[in-house]
Amino acid sequence: MIEDLMRDLRLLQRADSLIARWWLRVAARRFALASFAGLVALFGLAMANLAGFRAVEGALGPVWAPAVVALADLALAAIVWRLAAAVKLDPAIDLAFDVRQMAVEALEADARDLRATVDALGSQMRGVKETVVGLAHDPFDAAAQQLLVPAVLSILKGLRARKEKAP
Repeated sequence: MIEDLMRDLRLLQRADSLIARWWLRVAARRFALASFAGLVALFGLAMANLAGFRAVEGALGPVWAPAVVALADLALAAIVWRLAAAVKLDPAIDLAFDVRQMAVEALEADARDLRATVDALGSQMRGVKETVVGLAHDPFDAAAQQLLVPAVLSILKGLRARKEKAP
């Protein structure tokens, strides 16, 4: 029983460890891609702004050229950011969640069994205590209750069975 409980606890720990590793892996990927998106936006913004500004300044003028370049930079950053957000969890995490749920259910069952065993043991201990206390206070009465009464009842049952068999 204790071995089952320990096995289930180890299984639960392994499932939680797998889930945590996968979540951390996804979070690290998302962070890396988001950081890369930030760097792309920063460097791209600097270079594209300079080139774009020079290219459209003659056609749009000094007021509209920076606005057009800034909108293009923001659109590029939004695309890369969207790619970072699109990183999904590994489908195997569903299996890890199922294993974790099974381990939790097994732990609950083991805990119920352990509680029933402890309750039964406590009940037996109370019975033994009552018997010992009864023997200490009145040994003949306790012996009669514990030995004589069951013996007499057994004899009476035997006699009744013989009587019912007789024609």
